[in-house]
Amino acid sequence: MIEVTNPMEVQDFARHYAALTDEELLRLALTPDQLTDDAMLALNAELGIRRLATPEHLANFREQETERKREIARNTGEFFLRPYGIGRVRFGKAERKTDSESGLEEFTTTLFVVLFWLPLIPSGTYRVRLLSTRGFLRRDIRVIDRLPLNWAQVWRVWATAAGCIALLIAALYLLVRFT
Repeated sequence: MIEVTNPMEVQDFARHYAALTDEELLRLALTPDQLTDDAMLALNAELGIRRLATPEHLANFREQETERKREIARNTGEFFLRPYGIGRVRFGKAERKTDSESGLEEFTTTLFVVLFWLPLIPSGTYRVRLLSTRGFLRRDIRVIDRLPLNWAQVWRVWATAAGCIALLIAALYLLVRFT
């Protein structure tokens, strides 16, 4: 049995948990080892009030949460354009394979953290499958596997970015010099 050490603390947790959504409560219930005894007592009481304390509810939510985390892991960000050039962008298409029958394309790409459209920090290399091409900028991409960072691809992306910056600086210099 859980011993209540400070009744006021339990009441504070109870008020807080009463304001949470069912999803937020169930997410807390999935990690009971991270809660204090008082928090767990208040959580169990709130789950009971909402009739969410059954093993079936927790098992179903655990499956949904696992699938949600898989979907988040599969999402590697936008392909090219990001508002204000800040976010995550995939660069490169190495080891490309195309299936002529289905039209599916598989390739290795590296995900970068970008700032002002410049690839700064590589955050992972992925084997992806291009499921369909809907227009130039919209593509449905599925992550097949996460791979070790492909440093050859990273260096090519950084070299290309440095070359583009150098060309831009040279063009601006020539524009200012000859006007």
